[in-house]
Amino acid sequence: MSKRITRREFLRMAGLTTAGATLAACAPQAAPTEAPAAVTEAPAVSEPVEIIHWSWLEASDGEIWEQMVNNFNEAHKDKGMSIKLEVVPSDQYGTKVLGSAATGMAPDFGWGTAGLRAQWVKDGVVVPVDDYAQKVGLDLSDFTEYSLKASKYPNLGGDALFMVPMDGMSLQPLINTEHVSEAGLDINNPPQTGDELIDWAKAMTKYEGDKVVRSGIMMTGSALQPCVTWGIVSAQMGFRRASDDLKTACVNPDAGKEAMQWVLDLFDKYKVSSRDVTDRYTAFGTGEGSIFWTGPWTLSGFQGVGLPFTSALFPTIGKEQRTYFELGGLEMYTQKDPGRYEATMYAIKWLSDNSFLWTTAGRGASTRNSILAREDYKTAGLPWELRGPFIEGMDFATEGEIPVLAAPDFTIYADSNFLVQTLDRVWVGESTIDEAMDALTVQWQKDLDEG
Repeated sequence: MSKRITRREFLRMAGLTTAGATLAACAPQAAPTEAPAAVTEAPAVSEPVEIIHWSWLEASDGEIWEQMVNNFNEAHKDKGMSIKLEVVPSDQYGTKVLGSAATGMAPDFGWGTAGLRAQWVKDGVVVPVDDYAQKVGLDLSDFTEYSLKASKYPNLGGDALFMVPMDGMSLQPLINTEHVSEAGLDINNPPQTGDELIDWAKAMTKYEGDKVVRSGIMMTGSALQPCVTWGIVSAQMGFRRASDDLKTACVNPDAGKEAMQWVLDLFDKYKVSSRDVTDRYTAFGTGEGSIFWTGPWTLSGFQGVGLPFTSALFPTIGKEQRTYFELGGLEMYTQKDPGRYEATMYAIKWLSDNSFLWTTAGRGASTRNSILAREDYKTAGLPWELRGPFIEGMDFATEGEIPVLAAPDFTIYADSNFLVQTLDRVWVGESTIDEAMDALTVQWQKDLDEG
């Protein structure tokens, strides 16, 4: 078996071959003719201010983000302000931020994922941004409602914002168009229901004897892919990891059990997925899978290697259409000198106001209504037939993080956490579905009780 690679590793490898081409293709959008919101003057400074920014973006999205930072520096070269970008590996990011904050040497701002910073909020590592946003004139009314809601921690910070949203992401299916043609299916009418999805998967799956050698639906035998699939399908069937008030775990457990059986059926009943796949990115990229739900971060990589594919909206397998939600944004870290916060927020405001490039060629859907309304939003950056479903699909991207201290226990998009470990035992037959649901209920209720 090949070694499993993570999302960041995929992006890093894809970036080696595609980042240059992507940047070249997107060059006309590098400097929009007008900003989507008014940009206030840079704060007056008596001496040059260098704002330290840490980022874990390392591949094609990292290239675009570096260009964003360079655009800021170019626009402010005569105003005494600059951003110093430092790339920190994603597996070291949290440890380094916490270590630097403990010594009073944290970077001014960095990248965060909404819902996963509750412990940092409690410990004062991240700073509420509302007052500073108001000081520099950041128009919070221009942000989408879902992005502002996801940037709060109601159990800890009330209505305070702890992140400026930059892009919203969802999981949607990528479909190999050559496999569709080969099976005699109509790519203009992708599957919209669970039954249609299984029919398509059966038509495109290939076997050698009883062994699946081309998966109609790309799965892995363990870890992230079956876990996030369960998370989406269970939510569609009516299961909730936590109640809206964050008091009760595992609402409607029967729906969660039904979704576990649905995932098992992909392997054992319908035989459209293979447990032998360990590297989902490589397998789909080399034609060993026909339908693969993933995020917008994969588009430029698969396009760059010439894979024949298109995107579609996630089908409704259960009672309602839902999919995975992830929100990326910029967070400010605690400083010994509070005088740095306003300059940092000004830089974040500028990056947000000028994020047209980021959300057409970089990653994810814009969280700014003014950018989404631009006539050229659909024609800039990556082709709309590829990124369009990831923008339109934000309307039903609901399955994000549970914003409590033990948020990592609840995450459905993870290579290894309590949820993955619990479900992995079901996929390999070491635990029953009932046992897994009981374990989830006990641990998650304990997590919620701790706040």
